[in-house]
Amino acid sequence: MKQQEPTIEEARMGMHGRILRCPVGENPKDCPLYEVRKWPMEKRVVWLESKSDDEVLALYTYHTDCLEKKLARFPD
Repeated sequence: MKQQEPTIEEARMGMHGRILRCPVGENPKDCPLYEVRKWPMEKRVVWLESKSDDEVLALYTYHTDCLEKKLARFPD
């Protein structure tokens, strides 16, 4: 079953968490936020808020898909 598309509000809120850290507790080098997560928090927030709605939605979708793939590796 295909998931419902997130609203921009959901995506922006979710991405504020993703700029803090990866949900699986690491900062993978292949992540688009790898370098961003090394910046001071204020700079991260300014960077995220400068992104268009389409850019935020794309980042959010990328991270949602990535998290699902990582979680699928773990047995129940």
